[in-house]
Amino acid sequence: MSLSTDLKYFLLITPRFEKYQRKSDYLFNVRCPICGDSQKNKSKMRGYVYRKKNDLLYKCHNCGAGMGIGNLIKHLDNNIHREYIMERYKSGEGPSNMLNPVTNRVFDIPAPRFGKLETPTYQNAERCDLLPSQHFCRTYLEKRKIPEKFFSKLYFTPNFEKFCNEVYPNHDKEIVPDARLVIPFFDEWNSLAGVSGRALATADTKLRYVTLKTNDSPNKLIYGLDRVDYDKPVKVVEGPIDSLFLNNCLASGDSSLHVTAKYFEAKEKILIFDNEPRNKEIVKLMQDAIKLGHDIVIWPDTLTSKDINEMVMSGISPDEIEEIISNNTFKGLEAQAKFVFWKKV
Repeated sequence: MSLSTDLKYFLLITPRFEKYQRKSDYLFNVRCPICGDSQKNKSKMRGYVYRKKNDLLYKCHNCGAGMGIGNLIKHLDNNIHREYIMERYKSGEGPSNMLNPVTNRVFDIPAPRFGKLETPTYQNAERCDLLPSQHFCRTYLEKRKIPEKFFSKLYFTPNFEKFCNEVYPNHDKEIVPDARLVIPFFDEWNSLAGVSGRALATADTKLRYVTLKTNDSPNKLIYGLDRVDYDKPVKVVEGPIDSLFLNNCLASGDSSLHVTAKYFEAKEKILIFDNEPRNKEIVKLMQDAIKLGHDIVIWPDTLTSKDINEMVMSGISPDEIEEIISNNTFKGLEAQAKFVFWKKV
């Protein structure tokens, strides 16, 4: 019953928020009453009330404040808070939810997801599964052998600038109005955290990828947070497209995989750098990851493909790649020994 009590009294205090939006039955987005969100932009809403088991909790992506719903109610209205306490005690629920103090930090463990994410629709982009069979963007996905089950999670836009203005009007990036494959990044709450546009006409395009955050959260953009299971080993690769071929996989969006690994807790983390033994940056980052004690993949010398997608396009199946990863994951002294023979710089 505590969940219904939490929800009842949270709804009573919603008029106290400057901005408030209900995302689903037990997920709410608000303008943070602790830090006030942005003083320059009054439209910012980086506070979330969400369900965890049989309680409602609060977290702000701006200041990092986290607390039970009781403390949030107390912060906003002492009278309603007293009524809330009385009702919980009368029902025998106790004050467990109310004793969590405000902590000015991000939760150590990402909050759970709530229900299935409804595929969003946009004015300036079309879902790839709805494109005509001969459309050049769909042909591009098929050429790269991207699993068709992910077509509905990817989009095509004929004008990336217009699309970015639609999803985040207040951005300050200079964006070329070209046609791109759109890869949306969702956070643990199934909210859009950023988008990456992959150029489809690369001949005259300087930037193959352009990435835009759609909020001011200090957290790093990580692809796949909305679908990964932290109770199982989590793989971390560099590119979002590569992550679509592996089970339970996140994408860093860059080569700093050990930095990305700091942003989530999981049963096990496996860092999978691109297979570039002559790339000085990759070599250094892999060395750093080994020193930090991470499990990392040291690709066998017989493998010449640079990344996961290239491996698939060369004829290696995702199941075979999973087996290669399993057989070539090392840490500590063993990883260091394998690494010395792998690197070519």
